[in-house]
Amino acid sequence: MLELKRNITFDDADFDDNGELKASAMLHGFQGIASEHADALGVGYDELIRDDRIWVLSKVKFKVYGRIEKGREYVLSTYPRPKKGAAFPRDFYISDSSGREAAAATSVWCVMNFVTRKLERSGVDFDGECTERVPFAEGIEKIKARQPVQAGMHKVTESDLDVNRHVNNCRYADMVGDVLGTNGASCFMMNFLQEAVLGDEILLYRDEQGGADIVTGKLEDGTTIFQALVQG
Repeated sequence: MLELKRNITFDDADFDDNGELKASAMLHGFQGIASEHADALGVGYDELIRDDRIWVLSKVKFKVYGRIEKGREYVLSTYPRPKKGAAFPRDFYISDSSGREAAAATSVWCVMNFVTRKLERSGVDFDGECTERVPFAEGIEKIKARQPVQAGMHKVTESDLDVNRHVNNCRYADMVGDVLGTNGASCFMMNFLQEAVLGDEILLYRDEQGGADIVTGKLEDGTTIFQALVQG
């Protein structure tokens, strides 16, 4: 099976002032091992950019099954599932030294043309046996805000950008944490709908539904950049 495992430890910078593990720290871990695995499978950044292509994250969801402790070593594993059209599902698991599952995540990645900034159906694929195991039977649900109220604004700076010259997905998670006043979550889900780039002003909206908070980021023209659902 196509799988990669690495040890991971979360330090002080990965926790907020309330002692909660930041959602962005989780996403940073997933992003790092996904990039490393793609490189090992011959479909990493260097290979794709030769044809003006890049990987972009379309959606992600994770659940934490207990408290992840500062300074403790965990095992982070990832593997791809068979691609569906232009979508490349990839899952992640975090386990402690005894093998107990501390967190699980699922994500969907796509290939985008670096020049046109449009998604592409491509011949990119993973060679080898993919697993059919899924962390959540329900997958990643749709997010629908009903009565959002503006709760903040973020102007994109250089520090928000990644190698693809758009806002990194981890930074969106921090924006969500700024709106909610906490960066922790037992269940976190985010859909990425449009790029934001240097100088953009992202208007942040909040809505509460059934014990969950929904945070939406939009440009001034109404274009939705992302939507996130957070359960504490």
